[in-house]
Amino acid sequence: MRNEREADTMVKYAEFCAGVGGFRLGIQATTHDSECVYKNEIDSKCEDTYYKNFNEKFDSKDIFEINVEDIPDIDVLCSGFPCQPFSIAGKQKGLQDDRGKIILKLIEIIDKKRPHVIFLENVANLQRHENGKTLKLIEKSFNKMGYSVYPKILDSAKFGVPQSRPRLYIVAFNSTTVGKVEFRFPDGGKQIFKTVRDILVPGDFSIPISEKWKEYIDLYTGIKTENEMSFQVPKTRKRIERVSENCDINDCVLQIRSSGIRAYSLDGQFPTFAVSNSGGGAMIPVLTKEKRHLSVLEMKRIMGFPDEFLFPVSRTDSIKQLANAVCPPVISAIYDEIVKTIEFSA
Repeated sequence: MRNEREADTMVKYAEFCAGVGGFRLGIQATTHDSECVYKNEIDSKCEDTYYKNFNEKFDSKDIFEINVEDIPDIDVLCSGFPCQPFSIAGKQKGLQDDRGKIILKLIEIIDKKRPHVIFLENVANLQRHENGKTLKLIEKSFNKMGYSVYPKILDSAKFGVPQSRPRLYIVAFNSTTVGKVEFRFPDGGKQIFKTVRDILVPGDFSIPISEKWKEYIDLYTGIKTENEMSFQVPKTRKRIERVSENCDINDCVLQIRSSGIRAYSLDGQFPTFAVSNSGGGAMIPVLTKEKRHLSVLEMKRIMGFPDEFLFPVSRTDSIKQLANAVCPPVISAIYDEIVKTIEFSA
């Protein structure tokens, strides 16, 4: 670290596009002496949740309106910047999307603040976006400022999370203040993966399903035929689109997508958790055996959030915030390696 800070072992970090504080949760779960000195996020409902859990408001909202001089000196800059412009599920407009331009603003902030470490998260498809050109642009920008860059796709399932959520993590070190480093991402090391069944709370009917959904389950489990349904079944709901290996339809979790319904075994990992922000919780995963939606508690566990994390907002907003978050256990493992690398080079 910088010589003038040798006596100060506290690692100071900032969160940009903080959401509800997934980076902060991950960092706080480690044993390192770290302090969040700056928080940025435009969503006021996220701020309500952030304040409820950390008792702090955001320091800034619109990242494009930030006066960089107002940002304190930081050792680590963290950001799970918007993934929609780079996601394979979206239009992939990338840097042509206003949300995609946030990475350019982050580069501007990094150029002026020159933190020791950059720590970013985004969808795995960012690595492939525009045939890799977008990631190369980001890497070249960091290289130009004197950073050595390490990108890698990690799956949350290897870090004790019952969800297969591949994400691209980018860690970069300031060669001027940290020096030459050899950084290695953690591999997770989990030989026995946590499953969906491991995190269920049997009998939790806090989000019951509609009568229509009960009929859908009867259709998929063979209790009813399509002709016996009390309503006309849409084309994308007539049958299950995809069934995972070793899946028992009578005791599984259904992922509701615009293209159709997918069934996953409770004895495996849930696929990337993403839900629509539609009213009534229509897109919330469904358990066939108990004929109910997953509860907010169970969805927190699928994302690797602690049970005690609170959501003072509506159920729909709570689920949206979870689906857009980073998985804290993965952040913890990477942050451990970041601090070890910094300390080794000090």
